[in-house]
Amino acid sequence: MILTILTYSITGIFIALWSYASFPKFRNLRYFRAILRSQAIPKWIVSPLTILLPLTEIGIIILLINSATRLFGMYLSLTMMLIFTIYVAGIMYQAYDRYPCPCGGLFSHMGWRKHFKVNIALTVLALVGVILLERLSH
Repeated sequence: MILTILTYSITGIFIALWSYASFPKFRNLRYFRAILRSQAIPKWIVSPLTILLPLTEIGIIILLINSATRLFGMYLSLTMMLIFTIYVAGIMYQAYDRYPCPCGGLFSHMGWRKHFKVNIALTVLALVGVILLERLSH
């Protein structure tokens, strides 16, 4: 019972996170594209990411909502969080040729160190979600 409640809570957190992340991007794709251009990523990937990133986030929401696909959605949440955490770590440790601003939502007010800590916490939370969903599926 407790594991089920915890699993639903973690799932809800990620549904909220991906909703918070994806819907503003769709509302203003031009602004999102400009933010991507300021990031430490190759310019050729900006256009595909402008559409693929919010679509992926919405796809994850749909997977998390559906109990039959929830585990896959949580694996994708873990993967996305790992990618974002590695990217932010690269910014913090100046692995890239420029130091972009944290230009999105809550993260624009917290700086890269806090952003990194939040990403680590969310990555661990996604891992816990995967483990719990794996347990509940057996």
